[in-house]
Order: sequence, then C-alpha cells, then structure tokens
Amino acid sequence: MEENKIMNETLNEGPILFSKGIFNEMIQHGMECIPYEACGLLSGKENHVITIWPLKNERKSQKQFFVSEKIVEQTLKEIEKSGEFLQAIYHTHPTTSPIPSSVDLANHADENIAMVIISYKQKTPLVKWYVLMHKQYAERIITLI
Repeated sequence: MEENKIMNETLNEGPILFSKGIFNEMIQHGMECIPYEACGLLSGKENHVITIWPLKNERKSQKQFFVSEKIVEQTLKEIEKSGEFLQAIYHTHPTTSPIPSSVDLANHADENIAMVIISYKQKTPLVKWYVLMHKQYAERIITLI
C-alpha cells in the first residue's frame, strides 16, 4: 500500500476561514519566489487564519524548502505574542500539483500543524489545506471571507 495515501477524501470538520487579503498575500509570496519553493507560517484562532508569516527559503530549491531553527523560533515567539496560535506551515509547488510528496510528509515537523500547499502548475494557483496523521493526509475545505 502506498505510504502517503489519503486518510479520507475531505475531513468533515468545517471549513478553514481565510480573509481574501491574507489568502492573496500567500499566493503573491509564492509567485515572487518562483522558480523556487516559497514557505511560511499561518496563524490565527480556531479555524480562522488571521496572520501570514512569510519566511525565506534558505535552500533556494524548486523541490524543497528550509528555514533555520533560529528564524522559526523567533517567528513562533511573535505568533505567541500576538495571542494567536500556529495553524499551518505553507509551501509552494512551483511546477507540480498541490499534493504532499513523500519528502513533504517525511519532513513535516508536527502532525498537530496543518500543511498548506500552493501549486503554480496551472495558470490559476491552486491551494490545498491538509491535516496529517501517520504519513497520511486529508484535505480540509478553505472558505474565503
């Protein structure tokens, strides 16, 4: 059986709410980093994304991203100060579909934090929000508000 299979087609936990501004800022960050992968963090409260924290991909790679532990820790402290909580780690797939790769699944730091992938494979970017468990994933629906 395939290691990175889908748990369920879509989790039935209600939608993730994004303001159009935050959503578009995330897509723009990814576009500015092409041909390399972009990455960052999303924070908020409950199921509402409130803040985007764009990070610099120190790897300069089309297939992977890396951010130093120091930068991640500084950003997590800022999120904590804001009164929000870390909801997701986002990254882009400049030329492939927004499906977690085996590398994405192996390197994801914490299953309690969602994975968001933005694909630029098609003319219109496609964004997917995933919950992970035991190297499997399920999609959550995103609603723009």
